[in-house]
Amino acid sequence: MQKQRIVEYIEDAHEISAPAAQPALRLATGDEVDVVSPARRLQDDLANAFSAEAAWSVKRTVIAGAAFHVVVLGSLGLAAGSLILHLTR
Repeated sequence: MQKQRIVEYIEDAHEISAPAAQPALRLATGDEVDVVSPARRLQDDLANAFSAEAAWSVKRTVIAGAAFHVVVLGSLGLAAGSLILHLTR
């Protein structure tokens, strides 16, 4: 009886420890995976919102960018000028 239990235990252990069949690896196709990242999707949505619906042209965007840079550089120049005056006193 004891010997039979040992044999059954060993057989059960072999059945449990037998490696499971691994799935075959394959490459995903474009239909299975979304190839557009969320960041790219957001960028495209913002581009569509600001250009198509509002009818923004490239010229208008360049002018807005130039005005932004003039304001930033002007404020940096004013800050540098006041710093120089403060240090020379």
